[in-house]
Amino acid sequence: MSSYNPRSGGQIPPTPPRDLRRPSNRNGGAGASPAQDPGRPDPRRTADRGGGGGGGGIPGIELNGPKIDWAADEPAMLALYGLTSLSPTEWQDTATENGASPKVDGAGPVVGGARKGDETDPLGLKRGGVLAANPDLTSEVRAAVLLHSKAFDPKVFLSTVHPTATFKDLNVGRERLKESLEQRSGALQLLVQAEWDRFVGVKGATESVYEEMKQGPLAPGEEHGVKEVRETLRQASSRADAVFQPILDARTKAERLKSTLGVFERSKFFFNLPGILGEAVEAGKYDVALSAYKKGRYILASRPAQLLGLPIATNMQQQQQQKRIYDKVWGQVEKIIGDLRATLGKRLRDTKRGLDEVEKTIEILLELDPSDDPVWIFFDTQHRHILHLLKTSADASTSRIRIAMDQMPEEQLEDRRMAIDLRTSVASLESLDGEAMREVGAGHEIWKLIFDLVRNLSEVILQTLPSFWKVAKGYMEGKYQKKNNSATPTSSSTRRSPTQCRVMTQDIVNLYVSLLSHFFSLSSSTHATSEPGGAGEPIPAFVPPSSNAPTICHWLLKTLGEMAECVNEVAGLELAGEASNSLKELVASTRWRFEEAICAAWVRDAKVFYRLETWRPDPDEPSTTLYLRQLAAFHRFCTISAYRIAGGSEERANAALASASGSTLSGRGRQDNEIPSEFVRKIKAAFLDGLYAFLDGLVHVAFSDPETIFATGKSVARKDGISRGGDGRPKEVDVGNVDVRILLTVSNLSHLRTTTIPRLINQFQAAFKDEIPTDVHMLMEVINQLDGILFDDYVKRKSADVAKIIRTGVLGGMVDWYEAPKPTEVHPFIYDALLSLVLVHAQVSETARPLVARTLGSLVEELARVSLEAFSKVERFGMGGMLQATLEIEFMHQTLSQHVSSVADETLQSIYKTISRSYYRKPTANSSGELQQELEGLKRTLVSSRRATALQFLAFRKVKERTAESVSSEAQTPEPSVQGTPRRS
Repeated sequence: MSSYNPRSGGQIPPTPPRDLRRPSNRNGGAGASPAQDPGRPDPRRTADRGGGGGGGGIPGIELNGPKIDWAADEPAMLALYGLTSLSPTEWQDTATENGASPKVDGAGPVVGGARKGDETDPLGLKRGGVLAANPDLTSEVRAAVLLHSKAFDPKVFLSTVHPTATFKDLNVGRERLKESLEQRSGALQLLVQAEWDRFVGVKGATESVYEEMKQGPLAPGEEHGVKEVRETLRQASSRADAVFQPILDARTKAERLKSTLGVFERSKFFFNLPGILGEAVEAGKYDVALSAYKKGRYILASRPAQLLGLPIATNMQQQQQQKRIYDKVWGQVEKIIGDLRATLGKRLRDTKRGLDEVEKTIEILLELDPSDDPVWIFFDTQHRHILHLLKTSADASTSRIRIAMDQMPEEQLEDRRMAIDLRTSVASLESLDGEAMREVGAGHEIWKLIFDLVRNLSEVILQTLPSFWKVAKGYMEGKYQKKNNSATPTSSSTRRSPTQCRVMTQDIVNLYVSLLSHFFSLSSSTHATSEPGGAGEPIPAFVPPSSNAPTICHWLLKTLGEMAECVNEVAGLELAGEASNSLKELVASTRWRFEEAICAAWVRDAKVFYRLETWRPDPDEPSTTLYLRQLAAFHRFCTISAYRIAGGSEERANAALASASGSTLSGRGRQDNEIPSEFVRKIKAAFLDGLYAFLDGLVHVAFSDPETIFATGKSVARKDGISRGGDGRPKEVDVGNVDVRILLTVSNLSHLRTTTIPRLINQFQAAFKDEIPTDVHMLMEVINQLDGILFDDYVKRKSADVAKIIRTGVLGGMVDWYEAPKPTEVHPFIYDALLSLVLVHAQVSETARPLVARTLGSLVEELARVSLEAFSKVERFGMGGMLQATLEIEFMHQTLSQHVSSVADETLQSIYKTISRSYYRKPTANSSGELQQELEGLKRTLVSSRRATALQFLAFRKVKERTAESVSSEAQTPEPSVQGTPRRS
């Protein structure tokens, strides 16, 4: 039985609700309850009715309400006592254990004026519950103001519940509390008195039982009666362990295995992650591996509990166990990812990877948090690789070129050998497969190596720079950077600026430009400072010495085209400032350098071009040789090549330089960029120097032995005459005859002056839009001078023979001009002189027919001059001598009348006058009539002589006269132009 505690608020410790009436003593002995005395109040009832202000009463009984059915309302009973179970194993103080008192928010029934869990004011100064009146109290203060709490503090109670109460009020409350305690104490005394006999009986029975148990089972030696039981339990436990422990262990293992399988099943993704990554990496499916890794990493960062699929760890052991599992699995994941980073890094360092693969690799690596920035791995590797490729490629090519130059056979550098190669190249200019022939021209082995040098360097640039620049441009635009800016940047990314990749690009371009500039000896200021090259300008060192101008033009155009194509493609990448300018400057400098090479080779070959003269007639112009056609083709090809090197298009060059006058260009075709003035000046200088060199060669070849100058390498067959084909054109000429060479050269000069050079000049002016009248005038003067030199030499030698005949016939003593008889025929020396002219006519007609009139005209002038000179030395003429001289001069005059120029005619008239002045007429009876008769006879002799020699001198007549069947009209010849009367001695 519990004792009464005044601090409990007047309550008795709770007992299960039951009927409080003691069972009646049927025997009516000493144990009879005083409650059966009707005149005596029942203390239990009194206790039940005791009010006081403490909210007294037996728990479970509501004083002013119906009786609660505790069996039916078990939750209400548990809530009343603040218990969680009907069989508690430890003390539960609901008011202090959790630091808070029972709820007083109005829930639950009101007991004694206060809600459940609350108390009424023990002093009776306030209505309602203490906590209800002070709802904002903390848990500590609540425990201190509740009377039944072990932490009750009177001071706190007064200061909290009655902070404003007066002394009088507190005194009244004290009296009220005291009265309540007295009532409860009286009720307790009545209860003890009523149940005294039971107390005594229980006490005696308890002491008797205790004594017996101390002597029996509770003896100290028997461990208070539990020794035997403990031993029995120990043995039972031992046997149970032997029997059931294996089963329990197996069950534990099974449960553990089941739990593990459950964990694996719930965490299938996590535990399979290393296998997924390994398979994906091995299969090269890096995007799959990245996706799985990102998923695992995301779950690890946001929901780590879901990663393992285990319940949340409630103790340190579970946390450590889960951490070990995580570390082991995730360690394998990180190892695989680390290997993947290394593999992808190697792929970035592999310079043979394509751009798409590189971009994908960079994007994957950026998601894997690499220690080094993958973009800079690519930049550094590619930068070194490209520079290395350029250097090694250039070194290998230049080495091969140097070796080929050193091993060039010396015979290829001989003049005759180079002339033969030049002939082959010039012949290709008019051949359908000419380009293929020039492709294998002299020095083509070295040219192929030079072209390979440019092509290899260009291929390195075109194969590597576009991908490098695309990645660099994307990186500068922020493409290849991690989107998560909060991530810790790598060391390389914090040290290096994105603009550094532009510097790397500039390095690559600069090396490309430097290598080509070094090989071709380029200079950025060459074309700006150099003067137009002249005849003495050397050929650049990179040009094969044995190569000729057509071959040089072909390969330089091809090489420049390769370089320009590379530069144009690189320019399409839109490189930043300096790199683009470097490439433009490279092309400009290369054009100038190649222009220098072409112009120098052009002039050099023009100087030895005379070696190509074979004296074979041109089928279209029989009076000229094929040499002129070759000359024009060579000059035109060099001009076209120079025009294209300077920046002109092939279409416009061919249109301008293939037409006769260049007028076909107007309004047709696209307009080219203007050719820079320095290029025009240089090409014009080479153009004119080449023409002058051609002219010098013409004079040289005319007077030189063909055996020493021909480029055939074989002895030249000398022909005594000219054989003709079916069309009447000569096939071969006697090139051993200097007269023939001079005639052909003069004819060639004439054709150059009238046709070839004007055409070339017009084409040049139309193509380059540059008028050169002064230069043309000087050039024509040179041609005229050379023409005069050659023609005068020929005429001089031919006229020397005629002059010798005339001088011998007139002054050689064969004729006594004073005593000579009357003439009956023309003297033979006149026939000889004219026949020599016939031979000249035949030679000129067969060699260069257009020169016949000019040649005979000049020879007739010389013949007249020599005749005048000879007859002027005759002191006097007699009648017969005067008539003989007149006959011969008139015969010569009429025979050569078609070739008598005004100068020759004037000279012949002077001869007549000279004869007339030297005529000495002997006095006779009828001298005047006699002279008239002699003149009539002279006429007849002249006519008969003309008739007799008509066939011999048919070449001197007009074509119509040659074909006439009758020569009767020729008998009507004019009278001798004898002036004056013969002087008397």
